[in-house]
Parts: sequence; C-alpha cells; structure tokens
Amino acid sequence: MKGTLQTITMHPRGVALFSEDLIRISHKRAKQDIVYIDATGSVVLGDKRCYAYEIFVRHPVAGKPPLAVASHFTTSHNIPSISYFISSFCHAASLLYRNNKTLPKLVCATAAWLLFNPLFQSFFKENLQSFLDRCVLIASGQYTHSMTELPFLHMCASHFLKNARTIVKEK
Repeated sequence: MKGTLQTITMHPRGVALFSEDLIRISHKRAKQDIVYIDATGSVVLGDKRCYAYEIFVRHPVAGKPPLAVASHFTTSHNIPSISYFISSFCHAASLLYRNNKTLPKLVCATAAWLLFNPLFQSFFKENLQSFLDRCVLIASGQYTHSMTELPFLHMCASHFLKNARTIVKEK
C-alpha cells in the first residue's frame, strides 16, 4: 500500500486514491466521530461522464475543512464499481489493523440508492433488511447491547426529500 494511488481500472475507467496515513486518520476519527460518504451526480470531461465518490471525516484539527480519506473517480455509476472502491478501502484498513478494524458509529451518506448495498456490506457487515430490523428492535426497546455497537446510517435529508419528490411526481 505504498503511496496514494491504489487502483486503476480500464473497464470501466477509474482510479481509487487513499493511503496508509489517510486510513490511520480515518481509523482514529471513526472511533469518535462521523464518517461521511458523498457522491457527485456526474462531471463531464470531454465526451465522457465521470462520477466521484469520497469517504471523508472531520479534520483532526478544529476549524480545518473536512479531510477526504478516500476518493474514487470512475466512468461507471453502478453498484459493482462503488462496492469495489468501498471494499478496497475497508480491506486495506483491515490489513493495516490486522482485521481489528474500528467500525464507525455513524455513517452520513448521500441518499443515493447505489451507495446503500456497498455501505452495508463493507462498513456495516450486514444487509439492508437486517439493518432495518435492528433499527426497529432498538426503537421498540427490544434490543441487545451488541446491536447498538454496530454502525448507524444517516441519510442526507435534502437528497432524501429530492428522491421522494421525484417518486411522487412519477405517480
């Protein structure tokens, strides 16, 4: 894991960027703070669309802007591409910390449906249904302590409302 450039893919075209130092910062911040994941709709470069995904945390120094700990730029906006990026980052962290990876307490993400599956598989180690079941048990007071040790997802409200508006307009 030398340097920052971790993967280059040709089909689809893409590049993933993260480093050992950035994983260490992410690991420390995840213990006490929120991990954010964001995605751009699309950026047009010439005749190609490029999608950007970033995992970032608050800067360790108060007052500084957020710090991107992993970035992925690709021409593909699909689950396999996003899954590969997020799982590569999580795999590198597990190698660095000998499978003793700190799970974030809270992941704040864009309400992009494509992000949910990769997030649940890589960060949460569960699927969407088991996450929702866990949330219902916690909300109803029928939970075990271990359920509260797993990460929670917060969706960006503006993206969620935009998606809801689009669905209502279609019907």
